[in-house]
Amino acid sequence: MALGIVMTDAGLFGGADDAAHLEGFGPIPAELAREIICGAVSAEEQVSIRRLYTSPETGELLAMDARTRTFRGNLARFIRLRDRTCRTPWCDAPIRHIDHVQPHDAAGPTSVSNGQGLCEACNYAKRAPRWRARPEPDGSVTTTLPTGHTHSTRPPPLATVRRRDLRPLTIDYVLAG
Repeated sequence: MALGIVMTDAGLFGGADDAAHLEGFGPIPAELAREIICGAVSAEEQVSIRRLYTSPETGELLAMDARTRTFRGNLARFIRLRDRTCRTPWCDAPIRHIDHVQPHDAAGPTSVSNGQGLCEACNYAKRAPRWRARPEPDGSVTTTLPTGHTHSTRPPPLATVRRRDLRPLTIDYVLAG
């Protein structure tokens, strides 16, 4: 679901009473826009904010973020199916958050290879000072703790792969006569 409300960051976060614009309706007070936003989502839903850029001289809309910063839809579903439990090495709690391994604000892309499923506690803990994680080319995630210890994790396999004996099958027929 997309809700088209355009407003300043100060208006959104309650610091200003700038007018907002509700798509398909027109200008509305910032307080009403905040109420609509809060009432439009349930506690289980994730909200993404797409930044719009305006001219400082005219206020005219010039550009917007090309992509969302959150893992949504099939991308989030894929990561949940792939990881199944929290990707932190010692944690096997249920996934509550899908987040970037390399943070978005550090040029981490919103992609399968840079996404991981985490429990709520581990997702908040990874922002602690000297806590680092990086995606590896083989699909693993290397986590460096504040103590300097490093751990690597890989998603669990989805299926057991069994090698089949690929030698040709020979069948001898005995004809009764």
